[in-house]
Amino acid sequence: MDDILVFRTGLLGTWREKFAGVADFARTAGWRLHPVDARSARPDVAGLTALWRPIGAIIDASGAPGRLVPEDFGNLPAVFMTPSAAPGGRPPAAAVASDSRKIAETALSELLSTAPASLLFVDWFEDCEWAAAKRKCTIRIAAMHGLPIRIVSPTRDEMEDAAALERRVSAALSLVPKPCGAFAVTDTLGAVVISAAAGMGLDVPGDVSVVAVDDDPEVCENTAPTLSSVRPDFHRLGFAAGTALMRLLRGAGAPDGGAADAPRHYAGEQIVVPPAGIVRRASTRTTRRRDRMAERALELIRRKACEGLRPAEVAGVFGVSRRMAEIRFKAATGRTIGEEILETRLTAACDLLKAGRTSVGAIANFCGWSGDLAFRKAFKSRYGTPPLKWARKARSGRAERTC
Repeated sequence: MDDILVFRTGLLGTWREKFAGVADFARTAGWRLHPVDARSARPDVAGLTALWRPIGAIIDASGAPGRLVPEDFGNLPAVFMTPSAAPGGRPPAAAVASDSRKIAETALSELLSTAPASLLFVDWFEDCEWAAAKRKCTIRIAAMHGLPIRIVSPTRDEMEDAAALERRVSAALSLVPKPCGAFAVTDTLGAVVISAAAGMGLDVPGDVSVVAVDDDPEVCENTAPTLSSVRPDFHRLGFAAGTALMRLLRGAGAPDGGAADAPRHYAGEQIVVPPAGIVRRASTRTTRRRDRMAERALELIRRKACEGLRPAEVAGVFGVSRRMAEIRFKAATGRTIGEEILETRLTAACDLLKAGRTSVGAIANFCGWSGDLAFRKAFKSRYGTPPLKWARKARSGRAERTC
């Protein structure tokens, strides 16, 4: 088997998904992977190369940009998984990246559905391309909709001082018309926005709706209310990195006009991967008619729908008769409790089908059906096509390559 070095610099949660994607591709290619932890120190690439004699390397550069650069790998084909890559550019290495523009568009589409009177953009503390792309997209869309926008650009010191950062966000929130739609470039910053709004006595999502990026459950599920977040397709990023490395190994990415012995990672290929979607939680979930009990019921459904949750359990949230609970729920959401449970289960099933790593029977069981026959029937009734056929269509074209 051929050996491949895979370097980690990012967070554990995203790394696991990326590595799983790389591993899925490696199984098809007959590669043996050697993970290298490069989070705290610069690794000895030359020593590792001499030890394992790899045919290529994949680098997750999201956690420490610049710690590893193309020059470190000499003529060894290398692919970098980066937070973002500008479509149409010519980076100094083959790159696989999340599409920052589409991430921003997904987040803003969610915020605009709450009918905000203004937008707030909470930026990253460093001027990096992935944050700049989101900022540019947010400004453009705000202008298209005639919405005033305020941008919060934290300093490094504020990022290390939670109280100072919250004061900065509070000051910005006090200046924007309400209701406001807030887009934070990371989940951690989104949590700060929710905390700042609560400290000011503002209602989330009534006065301030909030969307962030990364869908880290440890953050998003522990804010009050819970935080809506765009989920990058980390598994797809990993699989795409394997695809890009295979192209380099086959010579498909030779640099234009370059010498025959030029480093093959200077090919400039980019694979740009759109987000998997948005996980809608309480920070953006609005109802037709404001009903806090209906909002609590929706949150219960989001958390428990795939665990066999029954409409009667949801109706109990209201503290009134089952009939009255159904009337209030439908008035607030436009759906019956049973319809909302079914829709939530089908949405979860769609996410698993698009990932393509789980059988239909396992998906049916995981999402709360008694068997795959009942699941197939419910799925076809909703989408007009069998699950596997829908999945093949949904997965096609999910990654876009620009050179």
